[in-house]
Amino acid sequence: MKKKARKTARTKKSKNESEPNFRDDDLSLAEQEAIDLKFELSRLKEKIRIQEAELDVFREMSNICSSSFELDHLLDRYMDLVLKIMRSEAGTLYLTDESKKDLIFNVVKGKVKKKITGMRIGLGEGIAGWVAQQGRPYVATDVKNDPRWLREVGDRIKFDIRDILCVPLRTSNKTIGSIEIINKMDGKSFQREDLELLISLANQIAMVIENAHLLLDKEKTLSQLSGLTAISALLSSSLDPRVVRRRTMEAATQLMDCETGSLFLIDEENNELYFEVALGEKGEKVKQIRLKMGEGIAGWVAQHGKPLLIADATKDSRWFRKADRTSKFVTRNMLCVPVKVKDKVIGVLEAINKHNGATFTQEDLELLNSLANEVGIAIDNANLYEEKRNTFLQTAEALADAIDKRDPYTGGHTKRVTSFSLAMAKYLDLDPADSENLKLAAILHDIGKIGIPDDVLRKKSKLTDTEFDSIKKHPIFGYEIMSHIKSLKDVIPGMRYHHERPDGKGYPERLKGDKIPLIARIISIADTFDAMTSDRPYRKGLSDEEALNELKRCAGTQLDPMLVKIFLKAYQKGEIASQKK
Repeated sequence: MKKKARKTARTKKSKNESEPNFRDDDLSLAEQEAIDLKFELSRLKEKIRIQEAELDVFREMSNICSSSFELDHLLDRYMDLVLKIMRSEAGTLYLTDESKKDLIFNVVKGKVKKKITGMRIGLGEGIAGWVAQQGRPYVATDVKNDPRWLREVGDRIKFDIRDILCVPLRTSNKTIGSIEIINKMDGKSFQREDLELLISLANQIAMVIENAHLLLDKEKTLSQLSGLTAISALLSSSLDPRVVRRRTMEAATQLMDCETGSLFLIDEENNELYFEVALGEKGEKVKQIRLKMGEGIAGWVAQHGKPLLIADATKDSRWFRKADRTSKFVTRNMLCVPVKVKDKVIGVLEAINKHNGATFTQEDLELLNSLANEVGIAIDNANLYEEKRNTFLQTAEALADAIDKRDPYTGGHTKRVTSFSLAMAKYLDLDPADSENLKLAAILHDIGKIGIPDDVLRKKSKLTDTEFDSIKKHPIFGYEIMSHIKSLKDVIPGMRYHHERPDGKGYPERLKGDKIPLIARIISIADTFDAMTSDRPYRKGLSDEEALNELKRCAGTQLDPMLVKIFLKAYQKGEIASQKK
């Protein structure tokens, strides 16, 4: 019994002795779990910190984006945020130049900013070039010994680079560049969380860039459509062929964003093209050049009626080098499109050298083609108007000449009055429409004499008062004849009132001062001077000097004093060719 009790006691003792070991194991396990929880908590806190930082950055990005639509400005501020949140010493945002297959140091932050901003490297070169080409992130923890590190950049910046983290800038369908950050502020290496955060930031920035480009493309399209509409209105605002053609080229160079341009027209009689308008400093020099149909790029377009986009003029066998040699101008690239009227080629429109070293695109070609269609219509309308205008002028001149021939002593009177009037107009800053009205009014100013009997009009002796009263009716007769032509409403006042006087003693309505239309006051002086210097059967005409003195004497009473001064100025400059010269 005692033996059994002792055995039981030993057993209990053994159990008691093992209990502390059991508790130690439990404690060790608990401690390990606590440590694991601590690390997990730390990791979660860091993840939350990163997510909060992301949210803060995204909010800040939204604020920046809403306050500015200038892409370069946006990217500069975004890179400030990237460096702040990544706690990095320096960084660069690279953008791909697809046309040249290289990478531009678009935004540089840190001490090396001035040394490398705007620098270019080949796509695939260096860490940033590799990331942009491959579309994959890259981590370099020992930059100086990294095989992808571009040492020439390192030699140039002379900056102690330890670590680099570089991620691609990817839009919905392609890689457009990369973002690279250098050296953490605390001297530590970049971690996986840093990579994830930078990828997230890069995706946000890439989306902003993509949206900005879409916006810019839409704005460009809208601007181009608006420009075409404005140009169409501009071309329609004048029916003067020379004005239309000049405006054509000015509009084309502005719309195409290029250095200069030319408008060729076809000389059908000689089967050649000639420079109708050539803009730029050298424009006048090339106007003497003519191209045979089919010669040069312009000649080819005129002959075939098809547009051309020339990326490098010097490599095109059709390029006509003589124009550059004559003008000392360097043609790099160009657009050339036919100008048609009712499917007939009448000329060629050229846009030369895209600004900022860029090249023309297919979109540019389509846009210039659209402009050429507008130009063809405008030129056709202007030419039709010019033909009608010339026909009308020739008819008016023929009528005026017929009136002059009724009085053999005043032959050429109408032509001289018209010439004197236009000479004065040069000093009055008249717009083209007013100058045109003045010319027509001067041609027609005596048309009413058609209603004056021959025995009065051709009388060789001095007129009686009754006869003179008959002569004084010619402005009224002229008005009655021409008032049926509605298009002459702005011309008629010049012919109707050219015998009015500033002092109110003129005829037919005794108008005073500024009540007399300007073109009538101009014609009055021209008419008076020619009348005084013309010989009559009953008197010899005055000399120019005597007539000029008489104009001065009558200034303020019979004649507008300001316009008399202008007539004298034109005379002194040799622009008044009287009968006595």
